[in-house]
Amino acid sequence: MAKRKVKRSVEQRQVKRQKDEDAKLASGVFKDYDQESDVSFDEDEEQDYELRPRQFKEDQELEERLPVKMPDGTFKRVLKQKEMASEESSESEEMEPEQHSSEESESESDQELTPQEKLIKTKEEIARIAEQIMEDPEEHVKLLARLRRMANSKNPNTSKLSLLAAVPIFKSIAPAYRIRPLTEIEKKQKVSKDVAKLRYFEETLVFEYKHYVDLLTQKARVVSTTPKATELDKQLGILANNAACELALALRFFNYRKELFQIVVKRAVRKPASESEFKVYERSIQTMEELFKEDADHGDISVDLAILLNRAIRTREYKVDESVVNVFLALSILDDYDPNSTEEEKKLKLKKKDRVHLSKKERKQRKERKQIEKELRAAEQAVSAEERERNQAQVLKILVTLYLEILRARPEKLMAPVLEGLAKYGHQVNIDLIGDFLQILREICENLLQDINEEGNFSSTSIRQVLLAIVTSFSLTANLPTKRMSVDLNKFVQYLYTLLPTLALDPDMEFSHKTLRLVDPLATTQYRPNVNIATKSELLLRCLDYVFFNSRSGSGKRSIAFTKRIYSLLLQAPEKTGIAGLKFVDKLMARYEDIKGLYTTEDRIQNGVYHAEQDNIELANADVAVIWENVLLESHYCPALAAGVKALMKRAK
Repeated sequence: MAKRKVKRSVEQRQVKRQKDEDAKLASGVFKDYDQESDVSFDEDEEQDYELRPRQFKEDQELEERLPVKMPDGTFKRVLKQKEMASEESSESEEMEPEQHSSEESESESDQELTPQEKLIKTKEEIARIAEQIMEDPEEHVKLLARLRRMANSKNPNTSKLSLLAAVPIFKSIAPAYRIRPLTEIEKKQKVSKDVAKLRYFEETLVFEYKHYVDLLTQKARVVSTTPKATELDKQLGILANNAACELALALRFFNYRKELFQIVVKRAVRKPASESEFKVYERSIQTMEELFKEDADHGDISVDLAILLNRAIRTREYKVDESVVNVFLALSILDDYDPNSTEEEKKLKLKKKDRVHLSKKERKQRKERKQIEKELRAAEQAVSAEERERNQAQVLKILVTLYLEILRARPEKLMAPVLEGLAKYGHQVNIDLIGDFLQILREICENLLQDINEEGNFSSTSIRQVLLAIVTSFSLTANLPTKRMSVDLNKFVQYLYTLLPTLALDPDMEFSHKTLRLVDPLATTQYRPNVNIATKSELLLRCLDYVFFNSRSGSGKRSIAFTKRIYSLLLQAPEKTGIAGLKFVDKLMARYEDIKGLYTTEDRIQNGVYHAEQDNIELANADVAVIWENVLLESHYCPALAAGVKALMKRAK
């Protein structure tokens, strides 16, 4: 009833007011209306806005929670702010163009600064970003994106400084293990706030690191011969390669290491065209050698790097520098590898009565425990003996196959390093490939000796290759089971006997990259030794040791012929080679007593003449030879050499 009365009174007032307004309009008196309006206004009358229903604005940012009972027995309403993660991410995306616009405005303001002031300001900004990231990586990991954008700046100083500043930052905050992506089940699981924060940090770190590695790959592609490349692009290419070398060594167990290895390998197989590129090339070679040397326990790094190197060398059709192939000599994973002992022993199967009975629950727990141990080993980068042996076999297979293909292609620059590598790893080669290697090595020796003896193309490199081929042939057959197969190496013994007179004419017999020697003032190019491992004197002694002490190729007749030619060699050989040669003859005399007959002309039964020019041992008739070189060697300028000659003379008597 009360509502009806209020409604009726309101309608009556509205009708009365309408009549009054019509009367005033009809009389045309407006100022009276203004004066009377205030008087006639009733303060107790309800206004229109008071008659409208009330509206309550809901708080969209709050959500209702369960009430909490207070100590006095009352219940308190609990409201919690909603998580706006998706909105915040969208807002952050919307803020990116605003940041770009702010950066543009800052760049406009920087135009008023001098170049030196701009450089100082850029350094301070990069230093501030780096300091914040290193101080609290989980909190400021987003600043890596800003640093990456600065590396793409058109300003040369900004791009260079930002590109290099990211290297120590990643080395400082990146872990020494691989971060794997989360599975769908792990993403749906509810985790604590700390775990969620750590996951976000790792995900952002991997994302920014991937983009940084992609940026390095893009910049490192530019070389001095790249068409339409500016000077800034060439400088950034060199800086990117240096950064890749440093990260490849420091973060070898982190994500995207293959991409870093690819940058290093691509720069190493290219021929440097300038002094700056040559320094980058040398650093790339040193990086790969260091990676091979420090991978003695795992082998997975050696496998990845060997695959990339093998592919790059084949792609360029073996037109690479010899130092690239020499990198394989630094492989430490193959130092203790013995392929002949890889036969797996059959595991003894336990009898049913000896097995321990386990319930279904215990078997399930044991299975889960093994899975946990496997994940822990993977996290700790632990490699089992089986995995390491598998890596060794894969590396050796890649290496031997590459060596065989290079020998078949016969590139002149790569023959010496390949032979040096085979001489080092030849005893680990598979039996099935030994025949192919020996056939190629025979052809190499015959062609080189023919060029030396018949055509007179004498060179120190050719002599070295023949010695390496001989050492390699004996190294390949060193660990062969004698009961299963026998290999005839008489050809290589003949090659060594033929080479001895020519080797005496080589003045660089003891020369290596470590030898102190004056630079030739008339040389037009810098001399770089083919192989930086062994000198020709060392190779000669290894060949002689293989023939007479580490194989069945030695005999009394051969020992006499080789002793005579060794003495002829000592007349021109350097001091150290001469002393080493006398020690070898002393060792040989202890095994073959027939050598003592060369020091005297008494009690001779053989007839004929010794043919010193004959390269065939059977036709040389060395049994009737006399070592007359003793008379000259006793007057040698080296006292140790002269004393050694006199001692051998006394021993022979």
